[in-house]
Amino acid sequence: MRSLARGVTTNISKLIEARPKNTGQTVYLTHVKWVTGKSQLEHYFKRYGSIQSVNMFYDPDTGLHRGFASITFDSKDGANKAIEQRPHVIDGDRVDVEPYIPLISKNKKKDLML
Repeated sequence: MRSLARGVTTNISKLIEARPKNTGQTVYLTHVKWVTGKSQLEHYFKRYGSIQSVNMFYDPDTGLHRGFASITFDSKDGANKAIEQRPHVIDGDRVDVEPYIPLISKNKKKDLML
């Protein structure tokens, strides 16, 4: 029984180590217009703090982005300010901003349950 508990503890430790180090610094954007680009998002959100990266997620069939993105700030303060200052209107549409919460993959869940 103790060896099973050690295995679970080890798996949990691995999950904690594997999670992104910038948790709390990243915000998730939804309802981004298809005409809105990375540079527009960066220009708009840099008022809340220095930005590390802007990621947009594209549809492989159309080549257009899928209407959501993530922005990683250099500090948690920038992300918190962006979340607090809602609503955000970019290109005439309201863009929702939420804290980024990483999901655990199915394989990692299995490891956790062993």
